[in-house]
Amino acid sequence: MKSRLLAAAGAALMTAMVVAAVAIAARSDDQSAALYGKIDPSKPKNVILLVGDGMGDSEVTLGRYYGKGANGRLNMDDLPFRGSSIHYVLEYGPGPNFLPNYTGDSAPTATAWSTGKRTTDERLSQGPSSAKNVPGSNVGFRTYLEIARDRGMATGNVSTAEITDATPAAPSSHISQRGCHGPVNAAAICLLETKAAGGLGSVAEQQVDEQFDLYLGGGKARYAQALSGQATPPAGSPTVLTYAEEKGYTLVENANQLAAIDELADDQKVLGLFANGNMTTEFGPLFARTEKFQKEIDTDPNDINSGSPTFRCKENNRPANEPSLPAMTEKAIDLLEEDEDGFVLQVEGASIDKRDHAADACGQIGELLAFDDAVGVALEFQREHPDTLVIVTADHAHTSQIVSATEVTPGEAAPAAPGASYATLQTVDAAPIRVVYGTADTGDNPAATGGSQAHTGATVPVWAGGPQAANIQGTIDQTDIFDVLIGKTPSQVE
Repeated sequence: MKSRLLAAAGAALMTAMVVAAVAIAARSDDQSAALYGKIDPSKPKNVILLVGDGMGDSEVTLGRYYGKGANGRLNMDDLPFRGSSIHYVLEYGPGPNFLPNYTGDSAPTATAWSTGKRTTDERLSQGPSSAKNVPGSNVGFRTYLEIARDRGMATGNVSTAEITDATPAAPSSHISQRGCHGPVNAAAICLLETKAAGGLGSVAEQQVDEQFDLYLGGGKARYAQALSGQATPPAGSPTVLTYAEEKGYTLVENANQLAAIDELADDQKVLGLFANGNMTTEFGPLFARTEKFQKEIDTDPNDINSGSPTFRCKENNRPANEPSLPAMTEKAIDLLEEDEDGFVLQVEGASIDKRDHAADACGQIGELLAFDDAVGVALEFQREHPDTLVIVTADHAHTSQIVSATEVTPGEAAPAAPGASYATLQTVDAAPIRVVYGTADTGDNPAATGGSQAHTGATVPVWAGGPQAANIQGTIDQTDIFDVLIGKTPSQVE
């Protein structure tokens, strides 16, 4: 494990004491003894990693204030240890040394905790190279889920995105471009890595070949692609779905079918694909818009391009046939915990990021709160199984910022800057909160969602509880999370 990680319980205690001392200034109770009691240097039997995609501190705070209030706390706040993760990635170049890129996408950032190594944008658990269309090496990029599987542990991968999307794909595939979801996509942009060319194939094909016990998420259209890579194949051509069934996967397509699975029979595996693309968000949208646009539109509080100090998000947006992220998390744990050797599970709340890109304040908040409910499911399991390590983190930070909702001069509420896009809504405290998106032009067309908001380079939070959890304390590198996930200590070599 890298030197910046805590090597032993004594070192972890020193860091915990520092954190406790800071907490004392704001709390009446001394947390030192409580934190000391949480330090557990043993090896966990089970590991649950929960990833809020694009979930920087601002996104967490917005969800907390909206859903829990100024004095409220999220489930993730209950985890005893807290650190910050540095998540820069690499630029393309001739190597062997590569310049840093401080605002990477989800593929290389997910690769960092999946493999313990950095790579370039677009790349999934594969080394850097001179250009995006030049594959790197897969050597040395073994993932933590592959390690768990080879140790005989049960393995699962859950996401509200397409299950072939970057974050769930990083621990379950090795490919140069994240867009190579299925065979048709790979034939178009990853030709050298298709199975026909002697490569590992598309992300979907690799996920089947990995033989992890469980995948739950969206992306059925990617698995429905023909194995031949033909966009319009002859009728009856084998697809990745048929390939998965031949490899022992049981396909489930809705919430009822998922709920009906009570246990995994010998060698049975589950492939749950609940939407053709990404799964539906929990909350309906509220799009941020510029001051000019806000003044020109109807102030109807139901207008999704409006918002006001009394606007509340439309909940219950997800159709009943799509299981929620907490429900998928609970089912995954129920099925995987049957393995006597333990399990490793990754859970992603994907559309915190996707709605942040769209400057959709309500969509983003709803996904944050649903993700936190999934964290609650993991913590409930951990309370009954204290040999379980739970880690909560994000791949990268994002653009939303909370600013003052107070009018500077009568009749003129001020966003962050002229031309910035913002949305205003009401928290559970019955107080207004304003969120600003300033990294892309949302435009003034009510029918358009505008440009995609950008990732930011700020460090992201890491929380943890259970065996080895103190090793995430302080400012760590995103690659360090890999060492904690596999239970690596300074004297161990995997």
